[in-house]
Amino acid sequence: MKKKLGTYLLLGVLLVSLFSLTITPSEAYGSTELADGTYTINYTVLHSDNDSASIANDYWEKPAKITVNNGKMTMQMTINHSSWVKEFKVANNGGFSDVSVISTDSAADKRVVQFPVSNLASPLVSKIHVTVADINYDHGYTIRFSFDTNSIKTVSLAGGTTNSSNENSSNATSSNGSNSSSDQQTSGNSSKTTTTENPETSDTAMISVFVLLLVVSGAFLVKRMKVQGE
Repeated sequence: MKKKLGTYLLLGVLLVSLFSLTITPSEAYGSTELADGTYTINYTVLHSDNDSASIANDYWEKPAKITVNNGKMTMQMTINHSSWVKEFKVANNGGFSDVSVISTDSAADKRVVQFPVSNLASPLVSKIHVTVADINYDHGYTIRFSFDTNSIKTVSLAGGTTNSSNENSSNATSSNGSNSSSDQQTSGNSSKTTTTENPETSDTAMISVFVLLLVVSGAFLVKRMKVQGE
């Protein structure tokens, strides 16, 4: 009886280990808090009821910008064909709230909007209203923003800390007598440095632990079954 109980216990450990391996890095990232600073992130605009890209995906320029202040995230997005997108609301406290308009470029038909966001791991449900007068088109949509957490790049961190490429650009600009602050901003937008809180490292370590646990448990289980067979 005790031998059977031990076998079932090992089998349970194996099943738990296999389930744990199904956790993806992006899911783990959703619970990771970004340090105060500025970041960029890529995203895709999806249909409301499936994971295919919506036609509205072409109206939102990538990447978006995230500003973190005291642990709270604020996201900025640029909408092209701004005159077509009459309304843009995001899910907020069980309802939907209008985003804030930061700037408008009528000549380029673009506008920059801003809104708070609390979770990057799950798609953000939103509502838009699109009107195209030339073709007598007037329709409202529910869409979802799916954020690629693996694409997060650090632009700058609170306290004046920037990535190495920003610092090198700043030093070179200062020696030439140019405006270093504007060049730092430009360099930051093209930065390829990932956030200081890199989830991939912790994810890899966690997966390694589960794999080791899986191998050890499997070895004990095989040995136990052989003994019982004898």
